[in-house]
Amino acid sequence: MTRAAPTRPRVLLADDYTPFLESISRLLAATFDVVATAGDGLQALDLAKRLRPAVVVLDIAMPHLDGFQTLKQLRREDPETRVVFLTTQRDEEMIAAAINEGALGYVLKSRAHVDLISAIDHAVAGRLFVPSLTPLSTVAGSRHAVQFHASDSRFLDDVSQLVGATLRSGEQIVLVTSEATRVGVEQRLQARHMNLAMLAERGQYVAQDSALALSQVMHGGGPDEGRLAEVINGLERLRLAFPKGPRSRLTIFGDMAVPLCRNGNFEAALELERSWNALTRALPFFTVCSYPIDCFQHSEARYQMPSVCDEHSAVTS
Repeated sequence: MTRAAPTRPRVLLADDYTPFLESISRLLAATFDVVATAGDGLQALDLAKRLRPAVVVLDIAMPHLDGFQTLKQLRREDPETRVVFLTTQRDEEMIAAAINEGALGYVLKSRAHVDLISAIDHAVAGRLFVPSLTPLSTVAGSRHAVQFHASDSRFLDDVSQLVGATLRSGEQIVLVTSEATRVGVEQRLQARHMNLAMLAERGQYVAQDSALALSQVMHGGGPDEGRLAEVINGLERLRLAFPKGPRSRLTIFGDMAVPLCRNGNFEAALELERSWNALTRALPFFTVCSYPIDCFQHSEARYQMPSVCDEHSAVTS
């Protein structure tokens, strides 16, 4: 008996520039079932109603109905509709608005050939995909995000923007990273005239070494849930001691799992992620776990990236 081929996710594309629409359709054709293309928001609504795609990919600037208007109408008719924006609009306030309106992905057209297939895959899985960290911090409630990066100046700029935006909002942030990352971030923030010493003194900015933090939660080659719970309880006490107290949210940016991955101990890294999820689910924490992309470049490690993504509700790269 011949085994049936796995069903490919059905995707609807909408953009008012036909040559770009055709190019994106060709890009996706090998991975997804592109059921139709639309030239404006009204046509996208009609096609979505008739064809019921798994994911709708929308441009923002379209005639008749723009991307945001189309998204609102799609979700009004079917709250389970999964939408990925594909746009030239790179403003972080625009990205944040898209997330808060219910989009599950936001891809820049300049990076479509790099990010779009991943963004659609994440949307199918119910995960968020965005091009930068800071917009994620605007989403209310607890969230556990993962960042994949190239360990370059763009990575340090992105982290610095997240840390700076969090501090300017009056919220706390804990940075648990390698020394190189801490130094790079602090240099950028000090260049923007942020008084980190003062912020640290009042408990709004906390910087810790990730290798030391990892050693405190490991036992017998893997993370010990009891030790990790003690660390999390300390973070919660830190949050409650801050002037905003119970009304505040604590942001944590860390790379504790990276040494485990570099040593090939992906199971311990995944167990650390799973335990963090279980222990922080009810807490007002926004956690970003950062992984250099070179952790996944070897043949065996490459297959671990989907498992890492599975433990997070949002992805950025």
